[in-house]
Amino acid sequence: MKKRVLLALLGLATAQLGNAQDLKQSSVPGGTTVCFASTENAYTRIAPPESFLRAQRLKGRSINAPITVTYTGFTPAAKAAFQYAVDIWASLLKTDVPIYIEATWEPLKPGVLGSAGPGTYIRNISGAPQSNVWYPIALAEKLAGQELNGAGQADVVASFSSTFDWYLGTDGNTPTNKYDLVSVVLHELGHGLGFVDGMRIVDAGGEHGYGGLPVAYDTFVENSLGKRLVDKTNFANPSPELEKQMTSNALYFNSDLAEAVNNNTRPRLYAPTRYSGGSSIAHLNENTYLSGDPNSLMTPQIGPAESIHTPGPITLKMFDEMGWFNTAIRHTPLRDTETAQNYTVTAVIESDGTVKADSPKLVYSVDGGTDVTLSLAPTGQPKQYSVVIPNPGLNHTIRYYLSAADNETGRTYTAPGKAAPGIAAMPRYTFKVGADVTAPEVAHEAPSFLFESQLPYQLVVAADDNVGVASVKVEYSVNGVAQTPIELTKQGEDTYVGTIGNNGTLKAGDVLTYRVVVTDVATAQNKAFNPTAGVYTINVVKVKDAQVTYVNQLNSATPLDLVGNGFSITTPAGFSNAAIHSLHPYPDGDGDDQETNFIYQLLVPIKVQANRAEATVKFDEIVLVEPGEDGKPFGSVDFYDYVVVEGSKDGTTWVPLADGYDARANIAWLDHYNSSTSGNNSTAVGTPSLFRARELNLRDKFAGGDIVQLRFRLFADAGAHGWGWAIDNLRIQDAVTGVAQELKDAGGFDVFPNPTTGRFTLQARLTKATPGLQVVVRNVLGQEVLRKALPTTPGLVKETLDLSQLANGLYLVSLGDGSEALTKRLMVRH
Repeated sequence: MKKRVLLALLGLATAQLGNAQDLKQSSVPGGTTVCFASTENAYTRIAPPESFLRAQRLKGRSINAPITVTYTGFTPAAKAAFQYAVDIWASLLKTDVPIYIEATWEPLKPGVLGSAGPGTYIRNISGAPQSNVWYPIALAEKLAGQELNGAGQADVVASFSSTFDWYLGTDGNTPTNKYDLVSVVLHELGHGLGFVDGMRIVDAGGEHGYGGLPVAYDTFVENSLGKRLVDKTNFANPSPELEKQMTSNALYFNSDLAEAVNNNTRPRLYAPTRYSGGSSIAHLNENTYLSGDPNSLMTPQIGPAESIHTPGPITLKMFDEMGWFNTAIRHTPLRDTETAQNYTVTAVIESDGTVKADSPKLVYSVDGGTDVTLSLAPTGQPKQYSVVIPNPGLNHTIRYYLSAADNETGRTYTAPGKAAPGIAAMPRYTFKVGADVTAPEVAHEAPSFLFESQLPYQLVVAADDNVGVASVKVEYSVNGVAQTPIELTKQGEDTYVGTIGNNGTLKAGDVLTYRVVVTDVATAQNKAFNPTAGVYTINVVKVKDAQVTYVNQLNSATPLDLVGNGFSITTPAGFSNAAIHSLHPYPDGDGDDQETNFIYQLLVPIKVQANRAEATVKFDEIVLVEPGEDGKPFGSVDFYDYVVVEGSKDGTTWVPLADGYDARANIAWLDHYNSSTSGNNSTAVGTPSLFRARELNLRDKFAGGDIVQLRFRLFADAGAHGWGWAIDNLRIQDAVTGVAQELKDAGGFDVFPNPTTGRFTLQARLTKATPGLQVVVRNVLGQEVLRKALPTTPGLVKETLDLSQLANGLYLVSLGDGSEALTKRLMVRH
């Protein structure tokens, strides 16, 4: 779902708004609501809306919203019922941007018919009725008039129970004790399209929104006295007072449009005195809109023998209020300038109805003075209007907004969008006239390493400035030798690209260091640097020769054998030996999709053994990673954070050796994860006593003889985090893998002298005959440097070995019988 990750980091999509910190576009993951099954047969049937029936007669020619569904697990009959519900929504909504739905047919929790929600929320998009409000992605794209999360990415994510006794017909004649799938799908898609709240109960009480900002639906929710719940002047967020409102059984949706079709009465919401996560507030009140009521679809329960094939007039008007009927004012804000002149303001006004004559206005002020209102006039271009702000002179600040109304609803729309409840000031665009001393903004994500096969290295930089960017340059060195800086080329509104390492100037073993320098067009030539201090350092690596066996006790970070981001070989406080450690704690997911993958890749490929018993990957680990929901399978949206070991034959397509897992994989991990928390996060710190052994088998996913690259991956979403992952004593296809029982019984074995100049003695005592006894010596890369068969008769085993021809360093000496062994460290110092 990453479309413009770097721009999301900078928040440049709204282009130099005067109150830019408040009005930048950004996104967060979507939420989920559920539909519960009632057990009482309703024996009611509500027909589809006339607009849908008309579309059916016209064979779909009047459908207003293109909707595409990706089905997983559905039977043909269930898919047909689902599509019928999709077509109903498609006849009612109006958008030029395709809506993509991911639908899964799977067992759900007892009593749950289905669940759904938006794939993500986005705020401050072009055309949004409100500023700093999270809009579900399908509605956000309708408002913006364009894809925002990448073509084909899920706008609505839904799951439906595969275990209920469903009626899969589309005629609405639902039999006794059967549940109408069309009705449930219609209901759940309503949540994914906008009938969805952002409220929840936390330790501190009731809470709403994400990052302190509300979801669009929630901005209309109020109590019996007309106090909006998201208005922080009414109720702190979070607070016990807000929780009382959320469980008051007296909440309403304040919408003039919805009231007009509800006998001039506010629609009543479902707010039971016992809060129900995923259900409270995000539904109409069950006791107000009973079975058979044309507005009963979006109540929290659907019963058997009940069919509701229309959202109902209240829901449709609530949708219109939130933005499904909209007048979008699209405008590129004026930048700061050092030139005093007249300023032409242009905007394109696109309405789902018709723009009210003489309603397009521009309101501006100079230095916070009296507002001046100007009328926008048509330019002759389709839907385009313009007006001129007269020259204010130098050293002034101009603040402005645009507005227009439609004839159908009489509502007035603004750009930027209006403020959410509780914010008194109308958001405005701002630009300054006068000498500029503001540095540019710059964002760039540098890789942790580069494979030689990825050269030349293409840099992508997001850069913007309040007056304009003059140049984006990269100053760099290779192996400490400064090179001629390169200037990046502009590609798109705020994106700059360039390459380093053309013509073989970079190769494996090189170390690249660089920084990005952005200069603006101001007279002062203001500069910004990325990173703000120092430089990025990137190792250029290549995949090494394949080995059958790889053993690494991970007690040394050198030589470079594992590369990645978010991991290192280190010894945290409380640990006596080094191991692979993720960041502690690991960060929450971020970026455009609020997800992050931390990866540590082994540069030594493995040739998979034909014998399954030998094709093992073994290591010790601690996994203090956010646990998912009970019963949810790996790969589902409710699995949350996880760790996984993956293999690849081409370095591009990676497959898990086994399903990913989290702290639930071991009760000691889960108990420790939950033993200390702060908010949603675990603050419990890993200790060596939590190490547990894990064994995977390469033959589960690969054939004997395959050359496989391996990597460790930690996936993090934005919901919560913990201490992370630690990995030690990595042993891959080690022919000598454990400890022979007779060696353990006899007290193990010795190597001496240690350290040694090269020659050393191995000594052990066997209590019984041990066929296949051998000694194997490997370097810290796991490469075998010596193997020798030993006497197998009971008694004293004493063997002198010579490593004097090998380099200084740490070596691993294993004694065993081919299936079990003891291992000791030996230091060679010539």
